[in-house]
Amino acid sequence: MRFDPWKCPKCGQTAEGMLEKLFGIAGLIFAPEGSADYDGGTNVDWNSQLPVRDDTGRVTLECGRGHQWQATPTEDVAT
Repeated sequence: MRFDPWKCPKCGQTAEGMLEKLFGIAGLIFAPEGSADYDGGTNVDWNSQLPVRDDTGRVTLECGRGHQWQATPTEDVAT
């Protein structure tokens, strides 16, 4: 994968990650009368992860200082 820009426009650090979306199943505990509460855990479906893209196909990158910016993939990134 390649991105433009791949370094943070604010501080010049290299990107450390890309914003993605994925699915997960939150565990539930049911009371005898049928009400439910979260059990505190989520099973993540790692096979569902995809980059978050804007209307022009750019992805969001983030540096170690927490700055985020839009970058254009210049080589293959999962769709």
